[in-house]
Amino acid sequence: MTNLILHADRLTKQYGATRALDGVSLTLAEGTATAIMGASGSGKTTLLHMLAGILTPDAGSVGFAGHPISALSDGERSKLRREQFGFVFQQGLLIPELTAGENVALALMLNGMSKRDALVPAGQWLAALGLAGLEERRIGQLSGGQAQRVAIARAQVTGARVIFADEPTGALDSTTSQDVMNALLHTTSGSGRTLVVVTHDPQVAARCQRIVTLADGRIVADTATGFPASGAAGTGAQS
Repeated sequence: MTNLILHADRLTKQYGATRALDGVSLTLAEGTATAIMGASGSGKTTLLHMLAGILTPDAGSVGFAGHPISALSDGERSKLRREQFGFVFQQGLLIPELTAGENVALALMLNGMSKRDALVPAGQWLAALGLAGLEERRIGQLSGGQAQRVAIARAQVTGARVIFADEPTGALDSTTSQDVMNALLHTTSGSGRTLVVVTHDPQVAARCQRIVTLADGRIVADTATGFPASGAAGTGAQS
């Protein structure tokens, strides 16, 4: 039986006269990959931020693993994001002064682990993503695809159950984009974790098992793609 991990019920969010979300309901199962698509201003990023507990709804609720999160305090939601959620952004948002290993380890250090101990799983994640031997390189010494793999490692090193990716391939060329999506899918839904991707790219969306399309703050389509959970046979190492 599939376990449900995220549940949004009739979410509404208003910014001035603009209704970013208008009664959106969505349920996501554990171990699945879902793409959220739509034109700019359709509510994609607002929905992602609400599912992740970054924003709270004006009306409606969000639940994670059967527990309500939209009613939690700011501190409680921050703790949830540090421990259960991981994030991959278009530009990576990595710290250029730190090495690849330190960038990944930082996620664990924020949860109280020592740098020495945190660097061990950080190195293991980098190796799993084809970056063995690059732990000491700074972000400026990596290619765009390698930097996004560092971001993917950072998102998952804490044991996060849900990974939220906002345009994770938006700054990459088509070949590198495919390799990064291989790595992202292989290590998330392909390994039993849940992936939520906001994207403008139909090729990226088609790699997920499900595509949810928004328009004017409402879901206008919810389609199963038939793509397998892993989305890839391996992570690749050269991009």
